[in-house]
Amino acid sequence: MKMTAVYRKKDEIAGRSIAGESFLIPVCGRPVDLENIFILNPMADFIWQRLDGKRTVAEILAAIVDDFACEPEQARADLADLIGQLLGNGLIEELA
Repeated sequence: MKMTAVYRKKDEIAGRSIAGESFLIPVCGRPVDLENIFILNPMADFIWQRLDGKRTVAEILAAIVDDFACEPEQARADLADLIGQLLGNGLIEELA
């Protein structure tokens, strides 16, 4: 994972908060497949909100360390894991 990389959410993904839980719901003009709904924990939701096509991975990582008071190595691993999952499921894209 490049620290200078910038990612953005794909337009066909809706993020919603319901009863204190955050969900990602693919909306592609067909009925929602419940197997494709993703539930985000607080850190994952924090990251999702910052995948705006403007912030670099390094900026998001610094915000995680500040807001969650966690070790940079663990924050980096968690961030890399989530970005990998989001990319693998087609929920985000890397900008050039």
